[in-house]
Amino acid sequence: MKKFFIRLLFVLGLAVIVAIVWVHFFLDGTIKRGVETYGPKLTKVDIKLDTVNLSLLSGGCKMKGFFMGNPEGFKSHSAISVGTTSMAIKPASLLSDKIVVQSIKVEAPEITFETGFKRERE
Repeated sequence: MKKFFIRLLFVLGLAVIVAIVWVHFFLDGTIKRGVETYGPKLTKVDIKLDTVNLSLLSGGCKMKGFFMGNPEGFKSHSAISVGTTSMAIKPASLLSDKIVVQSIKVEAPEITFETGFKRERE
């Protein structure tokens, strides 16, 4: 019985280590693919993201090259594009009722607002 618990603890410890390694190496790519896969389905426009860097230990996230296209009928190619966005939170606050955001930084935002879009009358 004692060997069973030792093996169980070993397997659980190994699973935790594998999970930490996966998060460290693959979470950034998973977030990028999620934004580029589900974003266009929700918004019905093209969405691209160059890179994502997430640090769970420091509570920081940095995204580069966000692009959101315009739907059909608009003249400009993009509705929103952002060069770099970074955010820092207090990691311990994730376990509390209030999440503490330490900083939000947006560099090189471009928002296109078109007027004169006419709808056809029925």
